[in-house]
Amino acid sequence: MTARRALSASILLLISVAALAAPPKRADDGLPTATVLCYHIVEAPAAPRMHIDRETFRQQLRYLEMTGYNVVPLRHVYEFVTGKRSSLPKNAIVITIDDGWRSTYTEAFPELQKRKFPFTVFIYPNIIGQTSNALTWEQIREMADAGVDVQSHSLSHPFLTRRRHQALNDTQYGEWLHRELAESKRILEKESHKKVDFIAYPYGDYDMLVAKAAEKAGYAAALTCDFGRVRKGSDPLRMKRFVIDDKMDFAAFRKYLGATPMQLAEMTPKPGKVDAGVTPVTTISARIPGFAAIAPKSVGMALLSLGTTVPYSYDARNGEVTLTLHEAIDTLKARYHRAIVWATDRKTGKRVEATWVFRLTDPNEPLPAVTPATQKPAVAVAAKQPAPAAAKPAAPRTASPAPGVVAASVLGAPALPLSGHGGGTPKQ
Repeated sequence: MTARRALSASILLLISVAALAAPPKRADDGLPTATVLCYHIVEAPAAPRMHIDRETFRQQLRYLEMTGYNVVPLRHVYEFVTGKRSSLPKNAIVITIDDGWRSTYTEAFPELQKRKFPFTVFIYPNIIGQTSNALTWEQIREMADAGVDVQSHSLSHPFLTRRRHQALNDTQYGEWLHRELAESKRILEKESHKKVDFIAYPYGDYDMLVAKAAEKAGYAAALTCDFGRVRKGSDPLRMKRFVIDDKMDFAAFRKYLGATPMQLAEMTPKPGKVDAGVTPVTTISARIPGFAAIAPKSVGMALLSLGTTVPYSYDARNGEVTLTLHEAIDTLKARYHRAIVWATDRKTGKRVEATWVFRLTDPNEPLPAVTPATQKPAVAVAAKQPAPAAAKPAAPRTASPAPGVVAASVLGAPALPLSGHGGGTPKQ
């Protein structure tokens, strides 16, 4: 009996230890998060590293603007992280641009201002006015006066961690690090006439020593290049970001923002379809086969090539979503168009979406000329041709969705020769 009690006690002890060892559930599960995007250069002449082209940048902004995302100021996220703000809007996005290149003023500023998107520029003062591709103080002041958030990126954009400066002793390194952090803050506040509270670590290079030095220099928060989202309770001196460059295609961009695949069926116009203009397209529609799994009020639809939102309707009884163009059809100038449908999964609360590309032709565009056949009849040469080889057995086919359903591969984009960066499709 004593042995049984001892065995029972041992089992209970093991269960207790296992429970203690299990990873704790996040206290902020289900609460809002924010995605901080990190850009550098838009449409650079030499297309350096960390560059994206103008059309890609505009496509990403149209997507954010038209498909249910909320671009918020960095300060709001900082306040949320530190408990000074109780919540953030759903699908919160922060836009940041690093360094201080001229394209921030010539390319990004007009596009973001047009959409009333707040954004933060992290600048290192030593580059300003030193090259034709850098910002000037006049441009920085103009942006700051227009509401752009101007913050620090150190004084000269060096690597900041101790291991990168072995030639300096501890005292010399500490003095150099403080100057990089404090002098940048002082100059930016003097030139922009705005308070500087945040810093982005150059190259994302930091450690606990650098973070403490940033706090000592007067910074309330710091941003890294560590991949991930920002949550309530995140360390304000180690806030994560998603770095955007020319290696990221549209599907990857949407995935990083949190979209997961959804299936669509009965898309109109059909993916890749060429409409000859005989019957003008006035509606874009699709059906969501798994509509029972999504929240009806979360469903949305947009045509990115319009550049603006237009009314759409959703029938929760059959999962059909329809966008009506009306007079907006006159603004469709491109041939290729990307439609997007999104929603929220009932169980997980996560965003799901699907997209397809279709093509429209100008009704005034002449049809290609047909060249009459000039070859001799096949009968005249049939006898000279070798017998055809026996047909090879067809390769086994992989499982496919139900008839009429398009699998949401690559985040909802059906496999089309029209889509993707390799196919030469204009970005919509």
